[in-house]
Amino acid sequence: MNGAAASRVRIALAAGFLFAAALRVGFLVSLRPNWDTNAYAGVVRTLDSGGTLYRDTSLYNYSPAWALTLRALARIAGEGAIPFHRVVGAFLLLVDAVTAWLLFRVARDVFARPRETAAAAALLFFANPVSVFVTGFHAQFDGVAVAFLLLAIWLEGRSRARPPGAAAALAGSLLFKHVAAFHPIVFLRQRGEGRRLSLPLVLLPYAVFCASFLPYWKVRGAVLEKVFGYGSLAEDYGTAMLLRLPGVPHWAPSALFFAAAIFAALWLRRFEPARASLFLFLVLLLFAPGIAEYYFVWPIALGSLFGGAGYAVYTLVVSAFFLGSPDGLALPLTHLPGWHGIWFATVFWLLWEVRRVQGSKAGERKSL
Repeated sequence: MNGAAASRVRIALAAGFLFAAALRVGFLVSLRPNWDTNAYAGVVRTLDSGGTLYRDTSLYNYSPAWALTLRALARIAGEGAIPFHRVVGAFLLLVDAVTAWLLFRVARDVFARPRETAAAAALLFFANPVSVFVTGFHAQFDGVAVAFLLLAIWLEGRSRARPPGAAAALAGSLLFKHVAAFHPIVFLRQRGEGRRLSLPLVLLPYAVFCASFLPYWKVRGAVLEKVFGYGSLAEDYGTAMLLRLPGVPHWAPSALFFAAAIFAALWLRRFEPARASLFLFLVLLLFAPGIAEYYFVWPIALGSLFGGAGYAVYTLVVSAFFLGSPDGLALPLTHLPGWHGIWFATVFWLLWEVRRVQGSKAGERKSL
């Protein structure tokens, strides 16, 4: 790429980031208290009044880390006389900015891509409508867990790999929201590998996650019910549809989900962690026994590293779903995708990625 062309690309990228930043700030300014931010405020009120997390909260299903973060954000809101929900939104916007930076570093340091290409991957995430909507409209914090996962991928994949740091980042991911609960497995070192994580380091995130609940041992029944027994929302989506068949036990979708997740995580160890993590998120979304619409942001950051038709179709379908969803914009439009449309878009994306991997392996064999 000559100097003039490179300059035009850099200008286009800068314009793209400015546009995405302006769009995200616009969402932040227009953000109103919603069901989720009201639940966050309820957690803070419980803690401030001396209540016990899990026992005295009905809408909290994670480790204590997010509750402590919410309490700190509430302090900032109070001292600055800023609405609490806006402080939460600003924090989540900052996390997404960090995620974009991590995507740039992963593309540069792990995949050795040119600076412009790496910046394009970061922009693809930062301007993605699914990411913008989940952060700016729902004020959901799944992106915090994904950011820590990306940090683990970066620390593990650099030329100067830091497996202990990667394990600590995976622990941070599970502590904030355990959407990547199966992902540490894909980092497990196989025979002959030196840069991956050893078994003790893979087990560390799970040990830290479980240890975070020790202060709540006296209310362990509530912890088991609200964290480990949480099943999300029941919608006409994925394996939950099995329950419509006669004779299918109520535990079947959950059992199928755990079996698919563990098998996929173990099998995906053969791939480098970034692509393996993307594959695993897609598998989790396909077999999820319960669903909420903000779950669909899980693969967006990792998908931005690889792009492709599967990523594009999924983004379009999920974005269109948000337009008509009662929990989204609820626009009175017809023929928008429903839950089944997103499930099939996820299938398409997964199959597309499988095809790409098979194609790259075939190309490698021809070059030998």
